[in-house]
Amino acid sequence: MAVAGFFKSIHKILTRYPLFEVARTALAQPKLTWAYQRRSLTMPTLPARMMIDPINICNLQCTLCPTGQNTSGMTQRAMPFEMFEHIVNLNPNLRMLDLFNLGEPFLNKDIFRMFELCQKKRIRVSVHTNLEAYDMDMVERIIQSPLARLHISVDGLCQETYGYYRVGGSFDKVWKNMKYLSRRIKETSRGPAVEWGYLYHKRNKQDISEAQKRAQELGFKFYARPLVIVPQERGPEWHDSGTIANEPISFRSDVVCPHLWLQMTLRPTGQLAYCCFAYHDDDALSEPLTSISTPEQLLELWNSGRVKRGRACFRKGTSFREIKNPMLCETCNIYPRTGGLDPEKHPYDMTFRDWLK
Repeated sequence: MAVAGFFKSIHKILTRYPLFEVARTALAQPKLTWAYQRRSLTMPTLPARMMIDPINICNLQCTLCPTGQNTSGMTQRAMPFEMFEHIVNLNPNLRMLDLFNLGEPFLNKDIFRMFELCQKKRIRVSVHTNLEAYDMDMVERIIQSPLARLHISVDGLCQETYGYYRVGGSFDKVWKNMKYLSRRIKETSRGPAVEWGYLYHKRNKQDISEAQKRAQELGFKFYARPLVIVPQERGPEWHDSGTIANEPISFRSDVVCPHLWLQMTLRPTGQLAYCCFAYHDDDALSEPLTSISTPEQLLELWNSGRVKRGRACFRKGTSFREIKNPMLCETCNIYPRTGGLDPEKHPYDMTFRDWLK
C-alpha cells in the first residue's frame, strides 16, 4: 500500500508541475522525498531547494496581486547581498534556487551579484519576471549571466488584454524586450531557458492560440494557466460560468503540500516562512537568519515546533478541530489537509485572514 501510495503521489505531482523540476527536486535528496511521502514531522537534513525572495516590491499594480495592491500585510524591502550570501552559506545542500516570489527580482540592485555567487557554488537559479524592469543593457547582462531559467509573465497580445490585469504595464515595451531577448539568445547561443507564462481570464482567452505561435517563433516554452487567485465572489468578473465550473478558480490542489518538506522559503527580511503564500508579517517562522551561524542551527529551526505543527496538518491520521489563534497551515485550503480547521466551516479566501477578523 505504501509503494502504491508513493507512485500515486508522484503521478499527481508530475501532472501538475514541470517534469524536470519535479525530477530535480525529488532525486536531489531521496531521504527528503521519502520523508515527504511518509509525512514525517522531523526532516533528516536541509533541503536541496530553496525559494529566496530578493525583493517584495513591484513596478506593476496587478489587480489581484497582494504586492501590487499592497494588501499582503508584509514589510516591503530588498534583501541586501550580504544577507543573501549568509543564507546561501548556511545550506551546504542547496542545489536549486528559486530567486523570486512576491516582487520583481530585477528591481534588486544586487541581483546579478546573487547570480554570480550561485554560479560559484554550482547552484541552479530560476527567476520569474514581468519583463517591465528591463532595458537593452539589462537583457545583455541576463544573456551573459549564469541564470538557468527565466520565466516571463505576459497575459495578452495588446495593451487592452495585457493591461486589464497587469495594471501599470506597457505591452509594447514588454514585446520589444521579448523580441530582443529572443534575437540575442539566438545570435549568441547563450542565455537562460525562457518560459512564457500566460495567465488567462475571460478578457484575454482569445489571444492564447496566437500567443503560443509567437512563443514558438521566439524559441520560448509556452504554457497557459487560469488566473486562479480569485476571491469566490469575484469569480464571475474574471471567468465565465464554464470556466468557473471546470477550472480550479480557488487554486485548490490535489497534491499534498510540498513546501514544508522539500523547499525552504525565505523572505526579503531573511526570515523563514511556511511557504510562498505566507504573505503576512505574522506568518514568519523565525527572526532573520543572520542570527544563526551554522547549518545545524538552520536544521534545528527547520524542525522547530511551529514547522512540525504545520506538517501535522497534512499528516495521515489527524483530524479537523477548533483551534484558538490558528496558524497559516491550519487554515490553508490550497493543499488538501487532514488536520487544522475544517475547510467546510472556514472557506478559502485569497487573504487567508478575512474570516479570522
